[in-house]
Amino acid sequence: MSLNKTLLSQRAVGLTPLSVGRLAATARERGAVDLASGVPLGNPPEAVLAAATAAMRAGHNQYAPGAGSPQLRAVVAERLHRDRAAVVDPEHEVTITSGATEGVLAALLTCVDPGDEVLVPEPWFESYPGAVRLVGAVPRPVPLTSDGWRLDIDVVRAAITPRTRAILLNTPHNPTGRVFSASETAALMEVCVRQDIVCITDEVYDNFVFGRSEMTSPLDLPSAREHVIAVGSFSKSLQMSGWRLGYCVASPALTAGLRRVVERTTVCAPTPLQEGAAAVSTASSGAENFRSTREAMVERLAEAGMEVSPPEGGWFVFARIDRVTPLPAGEFATRLLDEAGVLVAPGSAFFADPRDGDRWIRTSFVRDFEIMDQGMKRLENYLRPAAW
Repeated sequence: MSLNKTLLSQRAVGLTPLSVGRLAATARERGAVDLASGVPLGNPPEAVLAAATAAMRAGHNQYAPGAGSPQLRAVVAERLHRDRAAVVDPEHEVTITSGATEGVLAALLTCVDPGDEVLVPEPWFESYPGAVRLVGAVPRPVPLTSDGWRLDIDVVRAAITPRTRAILLNTPHNPTGRVFSASETAALMEVCVRQDIVCITDEVYDNFVFGRSEMTSPLDLPSAREHVIAVGSFSKSLQMSGWRLGYCVASPALTAGLRRVVERTTVCAPTPLQEGAAAVSTASSGAENFRSTREAMVERLAEAGMEVSPPEGGWFVFARIDRVTPLPAGEFATRLLDEAGVLVAPGSAFFADPRDGDRWIRTSFVRDFEIMDQGMKRLENYLRPAAW
């Protein structure tokens, strides 16, 4: 029986399926090599698994406090102090969420009203525009510079209107791999404070920064703290994306609003899983685990003829493909999957106008080296005969 679209809200009708998710499902069905998805390797640390299991058996299976377990909030505050010297009050400034995805949505619901505008640096993580629309707001793309994907503050200023209420920043950045510099971050927050705009900063890859790059969070700037909601996750650093544990860090005033939103959405994150995650502090850096695959993937994409720069952070490489194929990225990715059994993410998924991403693909180097090598060999062999 077909579903009558009049039964759906305009918000639901306006949400399109995530393109990378559709391709990933096809790749799984065909047993293709997935070089696109950002999925952690392995399992959480044994201490985490043991603590979660013990919590279940000890009867910790009912609601946790809506703000999150005190132990896990303390872990977040301790880690931020250790890694960034940030002083965070776990009692009044940390909220545990059901993943960073809920954290971003809760942050938007906290500070954005229907009809407001949210600035989103572009290219962007594919789910951001839909999250903004889901709360009834309007996403306004703020293009990063074509030279090095820098945040141009003049472009930010030009995008601000009387309806602008927030900017949704992602650093380290997915898909480009940029880690926005201290000067870029300071300039952005100066604008946010002056214009009374909230910066929602998604920092799920903050443990994965490479080389000489340094992570500077808007949260690290004391003069801007009242205008920041920092969103983080345990998914990447503790290899537990299926546990859906994230957090928001904000001023007491914003945190009070965040907690009221969380109480009316998920009520709380899963109690025993919070107990498990609290058993160990998140690793200070996971970058070393993937340095060799990152370097190998960048080198081999370049040798294949693509234009690519080493990512400064995160899990992804954003490669320009117009020197190796005349095909737009979506068609190239589909043919690569169909004919070579390799999944890459088309750049069209990361732009308001998909045509702006036709020259780009995104790959992930968070793979066992052997799997990465297999996928790259298939990609290289596919490009040699110039199948198009």
